[in-house]
Amino acid sequence: MQPEGRVELPFLCYRKEKEGEILNDSEFILSFNRFKREFLQQSGLEEGQLGVLEMFEKWLQMRDNDKQEEIAPVPGTHFNVEKDWRVLLEDICRRVEKYLMKRGIVIKCLSAARWGQAKGSALCLVLPDRRDIFYRLCRTQPRKGPYSGQKIIKGELVLDGHKHSLFLPLLHHQAEMEHRLGFRLERESTRVEETGKYRFKICFPLNERISTRDCEEIARLLTEFIFVTHEYIEKINEAKTG
Repeated sequence: MQPEGRVELPFLCYRKEKEGEILNDSEFILSFNRFKREFLQQSGLEEGQLGVLEMFEKWLQMRDNDKQEEIAPVPGTHFNVEKDWRVLLEDICRRVEKYLMKRGIVIKCLSAARWGQAKGSALCLVLPDRRDIFYRLCRTQPRKGPYSGQKIIKGELVLDGHKHSLFLPLLHHQAEMEHRLGFRLERESTRVEETGKYRFKICFPLNERISTRDCEEIARLLTEFIFVTHEYIEKINEAKTG
């Protein structure tokens, strides 16, 4: 397993910042990217523009020093993870479908039961041209591993039965994919992989309540995860046929 690859949700990052705890790499990247987008939108600057990083640093300092009162959550902008988890997963899937369509990838969200999978509570994101592999989104609470006892949302690329044709070639490109994504991809444990389960995963630890803003962030990260891994799958297939 690769516990350092996990991606924490923004509200967890904010809570840790307020309590003076140290953020791990993924938590820092998630917060950094969110603040960077907000800064670029407000300033009208381009990401690659000379000196933008220094201006962003000053903006962060000013933002941190600006002590505004916290605004109470608007009713209907939060999900209860226990009661609304199905609606939560469907909301995230709809956002992912929309973002991918804008980038030229059509993906269809189906229930796991309808897709013929054992995990009936999960949702499967299926590419029309690749019915032998798929992406899966589910809520779970692992008993072992780095997330033991935590409620998490897990997004994974399921490559069972494709060890030599896709999984091992993707492992060769793992560092490149992680560089583009900005976080590490997790895998199953060695013991699980020995049973024929080959997956790349990203996990999002949850609190009891999650905001629509956090859903948006999860959806954007899942979109990047699917977009980048799908691109490398296409490259591997092209290399075989070319």
